[in-house]
Amino acid sequence: MRNRLTAFVVALLLLPPLAVSLSGQEWDAPAPIAGAVWLPALGSTLAVLAFGILLDTLTFHRTGHSLLRSQRSYLLWSGAAGAVACLLLAYLNLFAGAWFTPAASGTQALLLAALCGTALLPAVSVTRLWLAGLPGLVRLSTRRLALPALPAEAAAITLSLAAMTGLLGGTIWIEQLSWLFWLSPLLLLAALQLLWHENTVFSGLAQGDWSRVLLGTVSGIVVGGIALATYRLSGGAIYLAADTWQLIAGLAVFGLLCLQIGDIVAENWRGKKRADVFRKKPFPIPVVTKKDQ
Repeated sequence: MRNRLTAFVVALLLLPPLAVSLSGQEWDAPAPIAGAVWLPALGSTLAVLAFGILLDTLTFHRTGHSLLRSQRSYLLWSGAAGAVACLLLAYLNLFAGAWFTPAASGTQALLLAALCGTALLPAVSVTRLWLAGLPGLVRLSTRRLALPALPAEAAAITLSLAAMTGLLGGTIWIEQLSWLFWLSPLLLLAALQLLWHENTVFSGLAQGDWSRVLLGTVSGIVVGGIALATYRLSGGAIYLAADTWQLIAGLAVFGLLCLQIGDIVAENWRGKKRADVFRKKPFPIPVVTKKDQ
């Protein structure tokens, strides 16, 4: 888990500035806009937390299962992972300029994103669990069109090349490749999962199971929409360089990214670690030998 996340973080941190350096372009930090900084972000974070607690309570009353009650440590680690993930996305935005806030500096913008991320990723996990309890929605997304699956190694190479193209080329030609630029973190993380012989959020597509993709995208749209709406209602100012459909698509991809990160964090709560699988086991049948008389 640590190696995958380290490779993921290092790639996102190094590739965009490398692209700027190789292209000879000058980097210009996004200009701040007028408005309050911390209070709207805090209000939005609290609103997302309240929404997550509400859905977790509803899920507990309906199914008897609650992440907040039974997997509290997992949610705490998910919050930390969400803070890092949103900080990295805000870092990428320094090169893409997809949104502008009143943050006076890049450091302040990163801290604001990290604050919001502590609530966003756990809320996406809770929302996905609540949606999974809706029988009609689950039936709608299973036993559908099965997509042909590439061998894991070939798929990992393809996804890695696409992610590197997005992070390098998208930094230089952001107007033409913005869609691939923002898709790159998810593609890169999926490629790393395949290289480590782990599942991805897309693994079920080969069997016609679209439930994780559908529930992940809907969760990202719902949670991200609530966060954005409450941020604006709290007096926050934000300029989005995207139309409505682009924003919805971006929130959907964010939901899938949160779901994939949540799966990686959950590995510590899923029984044996990968190293234990290859550990030498004793022979299952005891062998008794007679001593020579």
